[in-house]
Amino acid sequence: MENKHYSKVPVFENGLAQPVFPFTDGKTGEKYDPATSDIVRYCVYVESDYDMDGDGKRDLVKVFVQVPRSAVEGNYKAATLFEARPYCAGVQEDGYDHMKEVAEKEYRKFDLADLDHEAAPRVPSGSASAMDLALKADPSDWYYKDKGSTNSMVYENIDSFNYYLVRGFAVIVSAGFGALGSDGFNYVGSEYERDAFKSVVEWIHGDRVAYADREGTITTKADWANGNVAMTGRSYAGTMPFAVATTGVEGLKTIVPVAGIADWYSQQNMQGAQRYWPKEMLNSFLAYYCSSRYNDSTLSEKQLDDIAAFHHELSLQQLKCGFDYDEKFWGSGNYRLNADKIKCPALIVQGLNDENVSTKQFEMMLKSFQKAGQTVKAILHQGPHITPTMPNKGYGILIDGKFYDDIVNEWITHYLYGVENQAEDMPAVLVQTNHDQRKWETSDSWDTGHSMKLTSGSTGTAVIDTDWEAAGISAKNFDDVMGTTSTNMGQRYVTRPFEKAVTIQGTVCLHLKAALKDGDAEADFHPENRNDVDTLTMKLGASRISGRMDDVEIAVLLCDVCDTEFDSIQTTDPERNIIPVTTVKEGGIINGGDLPAFDEAEFTTVHKKYRVITRAFADLCNPEAGYEPETAANSIELKKDEYHDYHIYLNATRYTVEPGHSLAIVIATEDPVNCMIHKTYSVEIDNSSVHADVPVTTEENDYTINAQ
Repeated sequence: MENKHYSKVPVFENGLAQPVFPFTDGKTGEKYDPATSDIVRYCVYVESDYDMDGDGKRDLVKVFVQVPRSAVEGNYKAATLFEARPYCAGVQEDGYDHMKEVAEKEYRKFDLADLDHEAAPRVPSGSASAMDLALKADPSDWYYKDKGSTNSMVYENIDSFNYYLVRGFAVIVSAGFGALGSDGFNYVGSEYERDAFKSVVEWIHGDRVAYADREGTITTKADWANGNVAMTGRSYAGTMPFAVATTGVEGLKTIVPVAGIADWYSQQNMQGAQRYWPKEMLNSFLAYYCSSRYNDSTLSEKQLDDIAAFHHELSLQQLKCGFDYDEKFWGSGNYRLNADKIKCPALIVQGLNDENVSTKQFEMMLKSFQKAGQTVKAILHQGPHITPTMPNKGYGILIDGKFYDDIVNEWITHYLYGVENQAEDMPAVLVQTNHDQRKWETSDSWDTGHSMKLTSGSTGTAVIDTDWEAAGISAKNFDDVMGTTSTNMGQRYVTRPFEKAVTIQGTVCLHLKAALKDGDAEADFHPENRNDVDTLTMKLGASRISGRMDDVEIAVLLCDVCDTEFDSIQTTDPERNIIPVTTVKEGGIINGGDLPAFDEAEFTTVHKKYRVITRAFADLCNPEAGYEPETAANSIELKKDEYHDYHIYLNATRYTVEPGHSLAIVIATEDPVNCMIHKTYSVEIDNSSVHADVPVTTEENDYTINAQ
C-alpha cells in the first residue's frame, strides 16, 4: 500500500532515525507471505571455528534475520542491531526438576579438552542471496511452540525491536551454541559462548561464512548490511555484548547492555560467599535451561547423552571451586580481565533495585570501558531487572522525560550511521532519583572524589548466630526484620538523623574485625537444605568435596531508616525481583510508524520505616577477598575466637538520604532468600572495629554509628 510517509532509505531528523518504513508482523504463521512482507525474514547458519561436539564438522550457529525489504532490494545498506540471547530459541522449563532427577545419576566421563576438536571449514557448492532465502522462508523456522516449555513460543521476543525495524535498522537474534537449530553445547561464561556470538558479528561485517542450510552447502552473505553492528539486550542478552566487546571484533561499533554481567563469578558469588538464588547456583542449571538443542529430533541418543555428560562435568568442575574464585573455572567469564581489548563505546543501562544481576556488574563494566579509554555512559533507573521499555509487557518508563528507545536510537544512529547528533556528549551518568522518580540527575563522572566516614562509637562485642526461628525471620520478612531491629541474627549500627540530604554514589566499603564464636567445624556446621535444593547443588561448598572450610557467611545491609514511615521504591516479592508498576498514561510510549504504542508507567511505592539501599555477602573464610572477583581465591580454616580483618564491598548504588533519616549498617549471618546451605554457627564482632567508607557526591561531615 502506498503511503506518503514511507521511504525506501533511512530518514534522520533531529539526530534520530525516523519511522518511515512499513511493517509486517512475523508472527502470523501460515498467513505470513514472504513475497509481500515489508520486513524480510529468514534464518542463516554461521560457521564457527569450533567442533565442540566432535562430529568432524565446524559447529553452526543459527541466526534469525529481520531486515526492511528496501535494504534487501538494494536501496540502501542497513546498520544492524544484534541481540545475543541464549533463551530465544527455547528453554528447558523443567530445570529444577531436572537437576533433582540427574543429581545422583552417573554419566560417562566427559573431558573438557575434547571441546577443542579441530575441523576443516566446509566447502560450499553454491550461494544464495538474502532475497532468495527470504522468498523460501517458512515462519516455523523462527516462530513455533517451544518444546521445552508449556505455553511459550520460540523467539517470543520477535517483537522486542520492531521500533528499530520501522526506522531502517536490521535486527538479528541468535541463541548461540547448544540451542535448537545450532550445534555445540551451551557453556555459560566460556570463550566458546563468547566466540559463537563474535562469529555472528564477523558475518555481518563480511569476515565470516554463513550458510542457508544446516548441511552447510549454500553460502549467503549479509549483502544488505553496511557492516556496522550494535549489540543490546537485557540480562543474559546484556552480558553477551560485554563478552563480545572484549574480543575487539571488527564491526562492533557500540554496545547497549541492559543489566549485563561483567563477571560470572560475582554474579553467582560474592567475596567467597553464595549470592544467587540457591537452586540456580550451579552454572550447569543455566546451561541446561538454555539448551533447547535437547529438543532437536534429529539428534541420536549418543548426541543427547554427550550434551548431558558435558553439563554434568560442568557441575563437577564447579563443585571443586566451592564458593571461591578459581581462575580455571571462572576466568573466561571474568570479562573485565580483557578490558584492554575493548574498541567500542558503550551505553550501559541498569536498575538500581536489580537483585538478579547486581549493580556491581554495571560498575565493573563502566570501569572496564574507562580502562580501555572508550566513551562510556550510564543510565540508572529505580527499577528491578527490567529494560526501561518492556515490549513483551506493553509498558515503559520515561527516561528524564524521553522515550528510552529514542535515546538508544540517537546513540546507535550516531555510531552505526555516522550521524552527527552529539550522542557522545550525553551525561556520563543519568540517574533517576529515589526520592522523586520523575526527577533525574546527572553526573560528569561515576567517581565522586568525596567520601563520608561512618565510625563506630560502640565498644565491646556483638554475637550473631544462625537461629532463624529465634530471630523470627524467614525468606518473606528478612529485610523487614533486619531493617528495623537487632536480633540474635543481625546487629544494627545506626547514625543520628541527617540534618541535610546526602547522596551516596558508588561502592560502600564496610570494615570490621570478626571471629568464629561457635560451631562444629568438623561436622561442616551441620548443613541443612532449607530451600529444597537438589543434592548435587548441595555439594557446592561442602568441605568433603572442596577439601576446605567454606561458606561461613555474613550478609551486610545498608539501610535508610526513619522513625516515621516514608515512600520508597523497593521490591515486594520474597525473591526481590518484582517492583509493581502503575499505568500513568495509556499509549504514552510512542513507537511510531505502523506500530502500536505502549503504556507509560511509573514504579509503585511502598510505605515503610526502612529501605534497603544496598547489600553484600561475604565468607568469613575469605578475609583476603575484596572488590575484584579474583581476590576471593584464597580461603582459610577459621579457628574459634581468632579475629580477622574483613573489607566488605556492597553493591554499587546511587541513593539520596533525606533530612531526618538515618543510615543503618546491618551485619547479619544467613539471608534465608539466598541461603542454599543453612549452617549452625555464631560470629563475634568487635563493635569498635566497625566503620565504613561511603562515597558521596559532595564533601560531607563524618558520622558516628552506634550499635542499637
